[in-house]
Amino acid sequence: MYDEILLEHNLYPKNRGSIEGVDIAKELKNASCGDKIIVQLKLEDGIITEGKFEGVGCAIALASADLMIESVKGKTLEEAKKMSRLFRTMILDEEEFESCGGEKQMGDAIALKIVGRMPARAKCAELAWQVFLNK
Repeated sequence: MYDEILLEHNLYPKNRGSIEGVDIAKELKNASCGDKIIVQLKLEDGIITEGKFEGVGCAIALASADLMIESVKGKTLEEAKKMSRLFRTMILDEEEFESCGGEKQMGDAIALKIVGRMPARAKCAELAWQVFLNK
């Protein structure tokens, strides 16, 4: 099931493209493998109302960017930042993630949990989520 989610978000991303009049735009790079993603977000009254990404990268990086945008739409920046921290915990510390009940909060982004077992791909999965952590 998770493989299907990742494949769908890689091959048919709902959030790929660009936005006019963005409030946040950030270019993120993974120097170790060459992934490069630009994340654009639009806010209204402090809520993320729209998001898009552009870039090049591996299937995990691109699927993760699409899933990240789906996950944060309708959230405040602070809520998105908390979700990004939770995502990072999911990838780097499965035991901690499960102990805090994180699975219920991640939606389809839970499909990327498997990346925690592939340390070389963790940076690929985390790339787009860094938009909220590196401000």
